[in-house]
Amino acid sequence: MIRPAAPDLTRRSGALRWPFTLAFAVALAGTGGFAWDRWRDSGSATLDPAALRPWFGPPSFAEAVAQAKRDVDGAREALAIAPDEWVLGEELALKLIARWRLLGDYGDLAEADRLLAAGMAGAPDPAGPVLAEATFAVLVHRLDRAEAALARFARSVVQDSDEAADAAALAGDIALQRGKIAAARGKYAQAVRIAPPATGDVRLALFPALRGEPDRAIAELERIIAAPRQSPWTLASLMLRRANLDLQRGDWTGAGRWVGAAQRAFPGWWLADAYAAQQFALAGRTDEANRAYTIVAERSDRPEVMDSLAHLLRLQGQGAESRAWAGRAAARWAEIGAQFPEAVAHHRSEHELAAGSAARALVFAQEDAARRPQAPNLVLLARALLAAGRAREAIAQLDRADAQGWVSANHLLARADVLAALGEAESSDAAREAAKALNPRAGDPRARLIWFGHD
Repeated sequence: MIRPAAPDLTRRSGALRWPFTLAFAVALAGTGGFAWDRWRDSGSATLDPAALRPWFGPPSFAEAVAQAKRDVDGAREALAIAPDEWVLGEELALKLIARWRLLGDYGDLAEADRLLAAGMAGAPDPAGPVLAEATFAVLVHRLDRAEAALARFARSVVQDSDEAADAAALAGDIALQRGKIAAARGKYAQAVRIAPPATGDVRLALFPALRGEPDRAIAELERIIAAPRQSPWTLASLMLRRANLDLQRGDWTGAGRWVGAAQRAFPGWWLADAYAAQQFALAGRTDEANRAYTIVAERSDRPEVMDSLAHLLRLQGQGAESRAWAGRAAARWAEIGAQFPEAVAHHRSEHELAAGSAARALVFAQEDAARRPQAPNLVLLARALLAAGRAREAIAQLDRADAQGWVSANHLLARADVLAALGEAESSDAAREAAKALNPRAGDPRARLIWFGHD
């Protein structure tokens, strides 16, 4: 059984475990491009991001894409020689998933889906590409399918420690999306116990941030970042996760330092460049932000970048330009949603709230929360209900989120907005102050510009 790529960064250097949002990038250096590290300050990091250097691996997005193509082509040739071997089909599926993480081409995911379905159907239970199947299903938010694959894996007679650790981590991902935060943490801890990593597990390290303790998460994550021999993409990925924690605690300057470091570590990556555009917006440098977002959106064709640009333009009063980009984003989301509706329901709800229809936003938020009732999805549902004029129902969803034990400034601000709509001014003010205790920037008008890395 071939060990699959799990949905985020690895605990072990031999596996391909990159975040869900790592897709397409643009190389801008020397062509009138931009880099956030041109505007720097001391920030608040305890680890100096400027001193970090990546190790072995494709040193840029362009080279990573070329390597991914070679990997897919090689796996496809092997399967053509022995088309009935499910193990070879699994290998190709994993290479396609890895390329999708770079390029964001959902055609790669669709092909991986067909290969894994054939492998599961053609292999005698409990054999088959079960962990690859579970990985894929978690990525596209088909949780029942992921659980069925893990149940089949549990019936395996022989399980090596790495596979068992992968299964535990995937079970943690499922629990987290179902809103079972304590169970998720237990599964992540179990994965680390089964196959102890040298540098720690990223998912476990980030867990305190879910409880409203980003400083604790920073200490754990920086320990992982400081480990030697990180590939360029892995290091850049970790750096953006570190930037997220600064954004969540209102340290925009510190976030910018990590964003610039990510751009240097893995040049040409669309996500790091989108974060850099966001930093320009937060600094009030809107012309530069518009230009940077436009470059990334044009070259990557990523709808989330189009959404962030449309949102920024709308807040600047550029209605026609905003509507044009929002229309392009809507078309892309619809195209992707036709293949993988579960995977993009949350994104489509955010899109509709920012630049579309409140009614459609509510439909997508309801669908997502029904499948994945984790607190962030319930908070989005509450915002959609508020936009639809259903504030009392919104409070009920926020209460459900509270019961899970997630803590975030975004959640508290949503409660403040809903309470204000209900005329409960004193309670609304208290919720807003509680949000500011977690993030001093909570309520700052510029915080509305945070599209990437919000809590």
